[in-house]
Amino acid sequence: MNVLNRRRFLTMAGITGGGLIVGVSLTNCTIAKPLPFKQRQDAFAPDAFLQITTTSEIHFYLPSSEMGQGVYSGLTTLLAEELKVAPESIQVHHAGVHSKYRNAEVGIQGTGGSSSIKGHFLSIRQAGANAREAIRQAASQQLNAPLAEIRLHQGKVYWKGQSLLYGNFVKTAGTLPVPDSAPLTPDTEFTYIGKPRVRNDALEKVTGSAVFGIDVDIPNLHYAVMLRSPVHGGTVKHFNPNQVSQLPGIKTVIPILNGVAVVATSYWQAQQAAKQLDVEWALPAKAESASSVQIKADFKHVLIKEPGIQVEESGEGKRALSRAEKIIEAEYWAPYLAHATMEPQNCTVRLTSTHCEVWAPTQIPEVAQGIAALHAGLSQEQVSIHTTFMGGGFGRRAQSDFIAEAVSIAKATGLPIQAVWSREDDTRHDWYRPASLVRLQAGLDKTGNIDCWYAKRIGPNVLPYVLDENIDGLLQGKLPETWADWLSKRGYGLFNNHISEPFSTEGLWEDYDIPHKDINHATYDPGIRTGFWRSVGHSFNAFFKESFIDELAHTTQKDPVAYRLHHAKGNPRLSKVIEQVADKAGWNQPLAEGHFHGIAAHKSFDTYVAQIAEVSIHSNTPRVHKVTCVVDCGVVVTPDIVKAQMESGIIYGLTAALHGEITFHKGAAEQTNFHDYPMMRMSEAPAIEVHIIDSKEQPTGVGEPGLPPVAAAVANAIYAANGRRLRSLPLRL
Repeated sequence: MNVLNRRRFLTMAGITGGGLIVGVSLTNCTIAKPLPFKQRQDAFAPDAFLQITTTSEIHFYLPSSEMGQGVYSGLTTLLAEELKVAPESIQVHHAGVHSKYRNAEVGIQGTGGSSSIKGHFLSIRQAGANAREAIRQAASQQLNAPLAEIRLHQGKVYWKGQSLLYGNFVKTAGTLPVPDSAPLTPDTEFTYIGKPRVRNDALEKVTGSAVFGIDVDIPNLHYAVMLRSPVHGGTVKHFNPNQVSQLPGIKTVIPILNGVAVVATSYWQAQQAAKQLDVEWALPAKAESASSVQIKADFKHVLIKEPGIQVEESGEGKRALSRAEKIIEAEYWAPYLAHATMEPQNCTVRLTSTHCEVWAPTQIPEVAQGIAALHAGLSQEQVSIHTTFMGGGFGRRAQSDFIAEAVSIAKATGLPIQAVWSREDDTRHDWYRPASLVRLQAGLDKTGNIDCWYAKRIGPNVLPYVLDENIDGLLQGKLPETWADWLSKRGYGLFNNHISEPFSTEGLWEDYDIPHKDINHATYDPGIRTGFWRSVGHSFNAFFKESFIDELAHTTQKDPVAYRLHHAKGNPRLSKVIEQVADKAGWNQPLAEGHFHGIAAHKSFDTYVAQIAEVSIHSNTPRVHKVTCVVDCGVVVTPDIVKAQMESGIIYGLTAALHGEITFHKGAAEQTNFHDYPMMRMSEAPAIEVHIIDSKEQPTGVGEPGLPPVAAAVANAIYAANGRRLRSLPLRL
């Protein structure tokens, strides 16, 4: 996905619904498309980013999706800072689909890549500052007061002992030109940015009033459960609907898209009927050989036989190995992983001949709108997307297959439909994190320092599968359907044969000062669908890189912290988090008997993270007692959320490091639920201590960067404990 760097702000203003409307365009797009406008009482359809009403209500239309990562509070805090109001006084609504809500970092209205704060940091602040100045100018005119004497604080205008709510001035503000580049608040005067505070969505979530996708209820709602091919790409060969059509509550049993839908008056009725329905599948020929043992053997064959595509070369590249004093080589493995979001996939659809309404926990509403339009047979302008809270995303909800299914069922039945996936559905039909095999070679000089770094990664790509779906959605209505479908399929040949996608090798070589580097990638794809998984390629490449760096340090009998610092002199932000984590964790200080430390550090999404894991081993099982984490994410908007996301990434990463593995038999996933694809439980969870670097750099992401270092930190601690170098995930003794 191309990254757009332009951050020029376009403003618009007007009076609608009795309030002042201020919006900012997040790209250079000039499409003359009306905002998704309805009267304010319909909270689902905002008219712009910000509305201040005559009754002094402040409504913010959130351009990013809230999936637990905290943008609901973080972006609201940015607005509140400039508008001079308390964040909790702002009413927040998920925005409808419009080009003005696009994230400047990714060029699309979507949430991912830890980009929400970074992509909206200036634009949302500018919207608030412009509105603030519009209120000041209106107050100056109404009160006949010098502008310089007008002061705003906590939603009130102050002048000569008077204090009046903002709402008193919005009608006048709407008649004046809205400033387009009002001055932003200096960081020395921040009231809310960088300060601890309660999350905006906390009360809704603890009281149960927050609406997640699975909570949506509309009149005459029917529930759908899908039976899908056990192997990706399989199709329905035969089924007999009469097996279940007479069961209580069953409305219909119909084939759609990639399977058979059972529709009933309750989810339980649909699920029970689906269990009794036999479907014969036509499976792709590739499925026969797609079993885990064979897949791993095929990866190994490709590693040996295929030259691959060169991704990066600096200095003399691999040629420098020929003069190395010593060459160290190792191979590392990471398996396929499922996302395991706590809220399974779901989507609610109300479809008529002229309009389609979709309620969905989606990370990319812009693509969701196109996918819904495609399957509804409507234009994108006839589709409304209502983004809900999400019970986790982790990249899984960047895909819209669950939306395509729900819309197709609604179209085939003529009924309002809520399609709900079971945990088993979610585990067996995921867009999995790709498995990866890597060979690493390091050429050391006479002092034991790294002179040459060679890496070759083998595995499937993510982009071909992602583009296959997303291009169909993005180009819906812009190209003939057959053309869009043809274009969407080009990614397989392009990325599998000619170009190395960035996600396959990201994070494998960038962090350390090494004179000669050579990075290669060879694609092997057994036909198992892959997608974005929290921190994407960094999730496995950090394990490979940081385990191997540790291996080199021990081989040369050097301290792992000192060894990293020696090779990070040209990377001061990485050096700083390494130094601080060593200090905070007490590196080289006495630990409890049988406890050992392991360190790892990694940059991802422009954020620097170092972690030290404290581990012991009992009955051949590693136990992680504590993880100390230091993070540099630039300017911190909400420190409590930064800490929470580091903790979240660590727990999610530990789950993968200690338990995570999806295996396949003849193309079908063998795991189904938490009994055989377990999550880390509270009894296993370590103490986590997070320290944030005070920084003036531009803010960067925190939703993903806490995850990549933790597997290597634990593996390195295990090596310190018993001298066994574990090079495969999950970490098993």
